[in-house]
Amino acid sequence: MSDGSPQSRAVTNPRRPFEAAHPASQFATMTFIRGGLIAIGVTLVAGLLSALYSIPALAPAFQSVGLDLRQLRPIHTVFASAWVFLGGVAVVHRYLQDQAVPTPADRVRLRVQVGCWAIAGLGILGTLLIGVGSGREYVGFHPVFSLLILIGWICYAWNFFRIAGPRFWEQPVYITMWGVGMLFFMWTFLEQHAYLIPGIFADPLQDLRIQWKATGTLVGSFNLFVYGSVIYIGERISGDDSYGHSTTAYALLSVGLLNSFTNFAHHSYHLPGRAAVKWIAFVVSMLEVIILARATYDLWKTVRKPRDPVFCAARGSFAAAKWWTWALVFSAVLISIPPLNAIIHGTYAVTGHAMAAMIGIDTMILLGAIIWIVGEHLQAREGPDATEALHTKAMRRTVIGLNLAVAALVTWLHVLGVVVGVTRATYAPNETYIPPEWVSAYGGIGFAITGGIALIYFVVLLRKLEGPAFRYFWVAAERG
Repeated sequence: MSDGSPQSRAVTNPRRPFEAAHPASQFATMTFIRGGLIAIGVTLVAGLLSALYSIPALAPAFQSVGLDLRQLRPIHTVFASAWVFLGGVAVVHRYLQDQAVPTPADRVRLRVQVGCWAIAGLGILGTLLIGVGSGREYVGFHPVFSLLILIGWICYAWNFFRIAGPRFWEQPVYITMWGVGMLFFMWTFLEQHAYLIPGIFADPLQDLRIQWKATGTLVGSFNLFVYGSVIYIGERISGDDSYGHSTTAYALLSVGLLNSFTNFAHHSYHLPGRAAVKWIAFVVSMLEVIILARATYDLWKTVRKPRDPVFCAARGSFAAAKWWTWALVFSAVLISIPPLNAIIHGTYAVTGHAMAAMIGIDTMILLGAIIWIVGEHLQAREGPDATEALHTKAMRRTVIGLNLAVAALVTWLHVLGVVVGVTRATYAPNETYIPPEWVSAYGGIGFAITGGIALIYFVVLLRKLEGPAFRYFWVAAERG
């Protein structure tokens, strides 16, 4: 008999082997993993080209072939966001594999979702390369592709809520995170296109406020996908279902939801507005980072095996995310303090902080989740020994090297940003600011070198995942 507590009311979710799911469900999970890996590849290429463009001597060569940051930066940011969402979507589909057999209508919606997103991805890449875009943050592509993206999300949410909807609030917290994240995304995605309304576009200040508010909520929505993914995969690895109903998990959800509504303010200190709103955003944002640090630490303790000498790439990625999260607690507190934010705003320090969060936390968590799912995929087709290639000493060196290279890149960007911010602040308003000579001479070179090293490790890691992830693509497509 139930005693009324959250634990007693909790829905018990089945835990089925990968191969026990319907072929269409298996195909969906692996398709979004493949899409995410492709998005990482596009992100890396655009990022490296952007870094090379920052070297003054190389910029004219890019311009001579019609490329500059107006094309490269939108490609980099759009596909980086696509990677995080696609990685999260893949984990959600792995959960859906366990829950139900897809109906014929589910399979139709899945095909529409995959088709719309594939066409949108190809179209966005092609049009941005020829200079056709919107110039907006995170949605820098032509708005015609936004309709395809939104249709895909509606189909995705429909399938999710059809299966997870019954007794939704009694499910583990990661179900709530994913469901709310979907609704958040669709709302903020529409809000990001408010500039298409003539009256809003005609008022630059209002347009900028709405754009930053929508962008902040967008980040909040994919944070919910990442947080849900780490809890779900952590439970699957450990076999312990209790964390999805823990106090820390629900605190992370609550503060994450609140932050989704407020975090835009600490990105817009430079705009006119109430100081109280900005301080609320600062405090809530810090609470979210601190609780996330606690959650990643708890989950890492749950999934690690201290007495097991064999390296596990999924656990290693989660461990890296743990250390990055704790490091970002310190960094986020500093750069979100209004006077300090005024100094570093618009510099490479903000870029470095965003890269640290995107790569160190989001990417490490999702890579760990994907490695675990790809391992299941291999075991289902080649037996229990097939995953050894994912957990070798070479893979361990790759994961460690990647994180060290990204740390060097992030550190260099912070150094550049702080130097530029501090020296800029010493100039009187009527003086023309000139960066220190060494920043102009070596800033771009250091950016390209550290970014290039990180790229090499990323390529090595993607090569190790690309084979297992794409090996059975056509077989799965025929069965799905």
